[in-house]
Amino acid sequence: MPRIVILSGVTGIDDRWHDFAATSSVIAAVLTEAGWSCDVVPTARSEWAGLAEADLLVVNSGRAARLTDAGRAPVGGDARRGAVGAPAALLSYLASGRPVLGIHSAADTFAAIPQWRDRLGVRWIEGTSMHPPIGWVTLTPATGHPEVTVFDELYSFLEVRRPADVLLSHRFREVDHPLVLAREDGDGRTIYDALGHGPESYASRARQDMLGRHVRWLLGSGHQT
Repeated sequence: MPRIVILSGVTGIDDRWHDFAATSSVIAAVLTEAGWSCDVVPTARSEWAGLAEADLLVVNSGRAARLTDAGRAPVGGDARRGAVGAPAALLSYLASGRPVLGIHSAADTFAAIPQWRDRLGVRWIEGTSMHPPIGWVTLTPATGHPEVTVFDELYSFLEVRRPADVLLSHRFREVDHPLVLAREDGDGRTIYDALGHGPESYASRARQDMLGRHVRWLLGSGHQT
C-alpha cells in the first residue's frame, strides 16, 4: 500500500492564520477513507520520520517554517517561534523524483530552500499575493469534473514559476488566477492546490473526491485531476 507523509504546521508556531492540526487531520481522514496509509508529522520537528519510505509527500504548513539555504533556522522571529533546520531527509525526498502535493500556504513555506521553491513551482509574494474575503464559492474544474463548492480563501496574484496545467482557477479583478496546478517533468509529478484554508474546505464530497484524484494521479494510478 502506498504510504503518504503529511508535513503539518503547528498552530500558533508556524502561522497564526491557519489551524494546520485540524486541516491535516481532515486531509489524513479523507485519504485514509480512500484506502491510503497516512502519517501526519509536525513540520517543526527536528527530524521528519518516514520520508525515506514515503511514496507521497504532502506539505500543509505555513510561513514560519522558512529556513535558510544552509538548512538552519534563520536568525530573528522565525527562529524564536521554533522554526527548525531542513533535515537531509527532506532534501533527499525532493531530489528523488517522488511526487509532491502542496496545500494552500505551502506556497509560503520553506521560502529560503531553492529545492522546495523550484519543485512546487508556485510562490506567495509578500505585498503582491492576496485573497478576497473568505467565503462560499462554487468552482468549475477545467477538466470536466463536477463543480466544487467550498468555504475557502481564493489565493490571487501568486507567482507561477514553472509551466503547469491549470486544473482549477477563479476570476478576480478581471484576471484568471490558478488554484490547482499540475506538472510532470524531470522532477516527477507535482500538484499545488491553493484551497484548504480550514477543515470546512473539505466538507463536500466533490472536494474530497478532488483531493483523491490528486493523489491517484500523483501516485500514477489515475488520470490528471
